[in-house]
This record gives sequence, structure tokens and C-alpha cells, in this order.
Amino acid sequence: MTTDIQKLPKSQVRIKGSLAVEDFEPFIKKATNHFVAETELPGFRKGKAPANLVVERVGEGNILEEAAELALHEHYPKIITEHKLDAIGRPQIKITKLARGNAFEWEAELYALPEITLPDYQTIAHTKNAEPHDKILIEEAEIDKALSWLQNSRKKMDGDAEILPEINDEFAKSVGKFENLEALKEVIRANLSHEKEDKAHDKRRVDLMEAIVAGTKLEVPEILIEGEKDKMLAELQSSVSSMGLSWEDYLAHAKKTESEIKDGFVEDAEKRARYGLALREIANRENLKPSDEEIGTWADEYIKAQDEDTRKLLDRERVKDYAYGILRNNKVFAFLNSL
Repeated sequence: MTTDIQKLPKSQVRIKGSLAVEDFEPFIKKATNHFVAETELPGFRKGKAPANLVVERVGEGNILEEAAELALHEHYPKIITEHKLDAIGRPQIKITKLARGNAFEWEAELYALPEITLPDYQTIAHTKNAEPHDKILIEEAEIDKALSWLQNSRKKMDGDAEILPEINDEFAKSVGKFENLEALKEVIRANLSHEKEDKAHDKRRVDLMEAIVAGTKLEVPEILIEGEKDKMLAELQSSVSSMGLSWEDYLAHAKKTESEIKDGFVEDAEKRARYGLALREIANRENLKPSDEEIGTWADEYIKAQDEDTRKLLDRERVKDYAYGILRNNKVFAFLNSL
């Protein structure tokens, strides 16, 4: 197989392949044998009909198409590996010459992971880690707001009048196993503190990645941006559903089509793709990857946490792929935070 590799803009690659007549002939024979084994003709048992009669029955075109598929199935992965192309998604393959007695020729266009030039991410991380973190403070007004929400959730109706319970020790005991109102307030304060810590943690991650990506040189493949847009749309649909709204009602209220909603994600989708590519490159350079055991444990816990209907729809191997990305990124951030 002779090949010509062309690098195109936006991380696309075009491959032109040609398989000599003598090298393509074994695939034609293999395809013919396959049809002979599967074809039953009058007067012949299945798999026993002469090859020329089978070719007449199934057609020369079908034989050659099967041979082309077999040849590509064998040679395409070798080409990707040989030329070290990190292919993304499925290639678009076009047969340009397919005839007995001729070389088999084809073209494929695909997206490949781009070349990435990272800045000195270790120094950037060290600098960011040295910056003082804001102290987590919980105001009394925040606790009062949470208590007010609990109070409203337990209101009763007397005709058209709303009756709110008094916020006191008895109220605290009715909410849960709290000795008094102060104990309830302490739990609320702790929960609010954890929530703020999580948000601060996420913000530090974003700030760190923005600093690293700002100095990173790469061209984001369009296919990755589209993939992030699809993820963001799914996240929005899940959020809308959790609020008890239908997707159709949401679109009507927003006065936008689903396509217009997705188009509004372009900037953030590209940013997410850049973050993902930078994290992947750092993981490769630092040899940071989760073990099979870690991936399996995470996947099993994730599946177990879903409701029964959702569990039936989940493919464990796909969940493991998802787990790999999350666990790998966590290892990258743990490494960067240690600097």
C-alpha cells in the first residue's frame, strides 16, 4: 500500500492510498470465497457452487466492494499507526478506483489531534499555588436565608392563609435529628462552607487552566468543538428536565430553536475543548493515567448510583471511557496542585 498524507487546515488530514493489483487480488479472492460460502444456488449445496456462478449471482460490484472493505479494514489502522495520527472520530472514505485488474485507490479525510505547544505549566502552577486563597466566610444572613427556605417548605394552608412554623428549637427538631436550633444552624453553616469551598476549588482549577491555555498554541479541530456543543446541550436538557419542564416548553419560552441554542455554545465549547486538549497533553508528558482498577471501581460506583431505568441504558465500557477522562484529569490537577 502506497500512501500520500496531506495536512489540511483545522487539524484535518487527507490520506490517499493505492494498493497494487497483485496486492489487491488476495482481497478479491477472500471476498469471493465469502460469498461462495454464503450463497446457495439451484443444484448446489450452500458453499459448494462454482465461484463464477456465484459472481454472476451476487454481481461483480458487490464482490469488489467487499474486497475494498476488507483491504481498508486491514491497511487503514496500519497507516494511522505508522504515521502516528491520533485520529478523532470516523474517517470519511471515498473509493476513487475499484476494478478488477487495476490498483485499488481511495481517499480518506479525518480529524487528528493537533500538535500542541504548552507553556511552562509547572512554573505557572507553582505561581498560582503560591497565591493566597480567600478565606471562606459564612454570614448570618446566609444561614437565615436557608432557614427561611426550610420554613417555607413546611408551611401549611388555613383556607387561603399561609401559616409558617416558628423558627425555634421545636422547628429544628421537626427538620431532623437536631437537639436545638443552634445545632441546625451549625449543620447549615457547615453545608454552606462546603459548598463555597467546592466553588472556590472549581474556580482555582479554571483560573489555572486559563493561565496555561493562554500560553498554549494549538488549533482546535472542529469535530471537538461540535462534540462539546453536544455535551453542553445534553447538560442543559438534563437541567431543564430536573426542573420539571419539557424541552419543547423551554425552547418556546427562550424563543429559540435547538440549533440556535447550540450555536450560542461555540465560544464556551471551544474553551472546553482547549482545556481538554491541554490536560491530555500534560497527562501524556507526565505519564499520569488511572489504573484499570480505579477505572472499574469508578464506573461501578457511577452505575450503582443511577436509577434502575438509567442503569439499563448504560454501557459499562462507555462509562469506563468517561471514567478514564475524569480520573486522568483529577490526577493532572493533583499533580499541578502539588507543585
